[in-house]
Amino acid sequence: MYASPDDEATAHLLVVAAFHEAAAKAGEQDDVSIGEFSRAVLARFDEYGELQGRLYDVVRGYAVKHASLEDQAALERWIAEKTGS
Repeated sequence: MYASPDDEATAHLLVVAAFHEAAAKAGEQDDVSIGEFSRAVLARFDEYGELQGRLYDVVRGYAVKHASLEDQAALERWIAEKTGS
């Protein structure tokens, strides 16, 4: 499955939003470890442009709650391209 440049842009926005939300929630709950982990994931994503393993599921969960069906489909195409599935 081919992810278009628009799909990639949508996916990148969803990844950043998902982990920013996770960091913000961790901050509200004084959970330093989750906040640091989320920021580390974002830094690695900025550097390499991909996630690993179950981190894709975190973004999927965020997308289900906050994104349109069209944006969720774009995310799925991008994930399929990145993971080869």
